[in-house]
Amino acid sequence: MKKFVFTLQACYDMQLGLEKQHKLELKNIEAELAKKQNELLRLERNFDKANGEYCSAVSKGIGAPRMKDFGQYFDSLKAAMAVVHMDINRLEKEKELCRQKLVNTRRELKLLDKLRESQYAEYMENVKKQQDKFVDDFVSYSVTTSS
Repeated sequence: MKKFVFTLQACYDMQLGLEKQHKLELKNIEAELAKKQNELLRLERNFDKANGEYCSAVSKGIGAPRMKDFGQYFDSLKAAMAVVHMDINRLEKEKELCRQKLVNTRRELKLLDKLRESQYAEYMENVKKQQDKFVDDFVSYSVTTSS
């Protein structure tokens, strides 16, 4: 009796590999995104801290050079936060694209699973037919030899 073989097993295995690859890629993107969000939080804290220092210095009275230094520091923090915001937006888009790829891969795997089940059911039906034929042949041979 021949063994069941799924005709699209190579395709199924490839899709499983792609699923693993997409999961890993998504995990890496999420880790990088978390890192960027932490960096943004750190920059915002630095900005708030510097703003507090600036407000207290202004209330006490500061000179123009020190005020200029604060302004340049605020500008550099704002620029850094803008870059991190752009990185976060880029990573969010990559994450969504990767998630969509993963959904498509899982959809294809589900389709291949259904096809495999269908082929297996057909295989089992053929096995049953062969067994029934074998039993019928055996019975008819037994009847023929005993007569």
